[in-house]
Amino acid sequence: MTEQAGNYRAFQIHRDGRAGRDGRGGNDKPRPFSTGVASLSHAPLARGEVLIRVLWSGVNYKDALAGTGRAPILRVDELNGGIDLAGVVEDSAADGVNIGDEVLANGCGLSESLDGGFAEYVRLSADLVIPVPGGLDARSAMLVGTAGFTAALSLHAMQQNGQTPEHGPVAVTGASGGVGSFAVHLLSRLGYECTAITRSPDAHDYLTRLGASEVISAPAAVDEALGRMHWGGAIDNLGGPTLATLLKTTREWGNVVSVGLAQSASLQVSVMPFIIRGVSLLGVTSTNCPMDLRRELWRRLGDEWLPDCLDAVHADTVTLDDLPAAFDRVLAGEVRGRILVEPGASA
Repeated sequence: MTEQAGNYRAFQIHRDGRAGRDGRGGNDKPRPFSTGVASLSHAPLARGEVLIRVLWSGVNYKDALAGTGRAPILRVDELNGGIDLAGVVEDSAADGVNIGDEVLANGCGLSESLDGGFAEYVRLSADLVIPVPGGLDARSAMLVGTAGFTAALSLHAMQQNGQTPEHGPVAVTGASGGVGSFAVHLLSRLGYECTAITRSPDAHDYLTRLGASEVISAPAAVDEALGRMHWGGAIDNLGGPTLATLLKTTREWGNVVSVGLAQSASLQVSVMPFIIRGVSLLGVTSTNCPMDLRRELWRRLGDEWLPDCLDAVHADTVTLDDLPAAFDRVLAGEVRGRILVEPGASA
């Protein structure tokens, strides 16, 4: 492997009250949480066998939390943000990963303990790198991104636990966001009746085009331990009272997947849905999904689960300099679908 010469641009996040790493602002003085685009040398890149020129990334809810300091995402003092990326291998010392290959990576500690995709270059261990599947290219892979991958992971978990279309309608909360959009589309593609739940007043036509059979603003609140059974299952991006209501109103042996906390990280619910109706509450995480399953789900997303909604879910394309404004839009619930990031583009 040869060492790259010159500098590259990256969107850095400095954790609150921590010192910087050598080569990135010194390590002698603690500093408050801060972010910004910097010009960096290749030498400080984290060690790894594969050097990738990042062509595309995406803005996820978790990226917005990390990039604004709204949640303690970072596990190191400083890194380049971005939990997913796709690009071209520029250099490799790993068997099976060749210069010129289009590859992707998502989760796996990116923007937590490892430099991520909000940079023109990233160096990763070969075991974190996945070939871009045949039905996708680098750009379309990031239109899917961690959002689409998480939706696929949620559906896989439900199916592994016996969820079938015959069990009844599946609710998707936060449906106009990235994960919700792909969840609606994948459920519909695979024959499930899907109810999209969103507070975005202008998202009805969008969600109907993605495959929703019904669009509502919120499930009816239930104060009792159990409510009338309605849902066959659910994919929930909100947490809090909405997740509790879904659990109380899911049919016997239905599955509810928790994937987000846009409403609240807390959950107050009795054990009744679980011990009376056999409802399952399933958790999924894209961060530490086993690599064999990660590779298999990306294969499906490039083949039999290939989305045909990518133009519809493309909300915007931004540069590294535009990221702070994009984070604010995501956290305010103003984004329908996916925001692409083009690290090599000028502001």
